[in-house]
Amino acid sequence: MLSDKQDKLFIITAPSGAGKTSLIKNILSYAETNGCKVHLTLSHTTRTPREGEIDGVDYCFIDENTFKENIDNEIYVEYAMVHGNLYGTPKDSIDSFLEDDFIVIMEIDWQGALNILKAYPKAESVFISPPSIEDLRQRLLDRGLDSEDVINQRVSGAEKEILQKTKFKHEIINFSLDTATKKLINIIFRENHG
Repeated sequence: MLSDKQDKLFIITAPSGAGKTSLIKNILSYAETNGCKVHLTLSHTTRTPREGEIDGVDYCFIDENTFKENIDNEIYVEYAMVHGNLYGTPKDSIDSFLEDDFIVIMEIDWQGALNILKAYPKAESVFISPPSIEDLRQRLLDRGLDSEDVINQRVSGAEKEILQKTKFKHEIINFSLDTATKKLINIIFRENHG
């Protein structure tokens, strides 16, 4: 275990629609502009790609049998069933980049995040909260990606997820993408200047 480099691992979680994907895109853009070595881990999932998602960029989309073989082969540092689909994080996508002095960012659900924190107890953890449940519902509606049933399921799940925020070292309430981005940049890059 890379105990001396675990503080370069940033675990970022949020309810669906709270803006974590947009925040992480902004962080990656900031890192590229400023010449920072940052790696975003790529999760495996059994769900079908959403419109615009690219295999090998957004996720590694695999079938359930392959996913289960990977579990048997202990490929994943964590995996979970989320909204009826399997998601998992390959261990080598964390360790090899930490070893090469990258800042490693994980975008992951809260259950997976808590499992990662067991394996990497010195990692940093950030919970992104929506300003309110009503705001979250509106964002999900505005996205236009999911049916009303799926949105209701996600909002119900979000209410439970938000209760977990106290288990994370940092919380950012995403009132504004610009402000939330600045806060996240400060957490990630301030922590790693030393």
